[in-house]
Amino acid sequence: MYVFLPRIATMRSLKVILFVSTVLATTQSSSSSADAFAPSPSFTQSARTIRRVSTPGSAPRRGIQPVHAVTEEDVIKSVEKAEKLWAEALAARKEANALSDRAEENAEAAAEVAKKANEEMLKGPISLEKIAAADAATNCNLDAGSVLSRALGAAEEADKLEELAEKALAESEKALGQHLKDFPDSDLA
Repeated sequence: MYVFLPRIATMRSLKVILFVSTVLATTQSSSSSADAFAPSPSFTQSARTIRRVSTPGSAPRRGIQPVHAVTEEDVIKSVEKAEKLWAEALAARKEANALSDRAEENAEAAAEVAKKANEEMLKGPISLEKIAAADAATNCNLDAGSVLSRALGAAEEADKLEELAEKALAESEKALGQHLKDFPDSDLA
């Protein structure tokens, strides 16, 4: 639901408009007192010019500005958006935790494989089997690093989603507060 309200004039612009209308009213060559206060085409143009002048430190505002009352539907939509973002953040956090656990397990397994490969290398001359064991240990370390990298990415994504969810929650609380101001007899109170 939108309600349109005209721009609120400042005291200075009201004084200028009053002055211009008074000057124009007195200079009009009209015998009727009702015609003396009717806006002339030159007054209308002057009023438009005055309306475009802004006060120092503020941006010029033109035309009609819509005012939006926060309805119950708006509040429900904002709450649902926050809930959806929290669900996505929770799913991302669970995925990040699962990947982190998997990376930890892979790192422990890689450490065991590397320890065994190192012990084999120290026992005697280098053989093809010892090189294959060292290669397997290296591959286990690379796999653990890859899973850890994915876990870090998932954790960062979860952090971003949690931040968005926090903002959405704050917006929904703000919307509820505004709704209760706009509609004090609401069922959401």
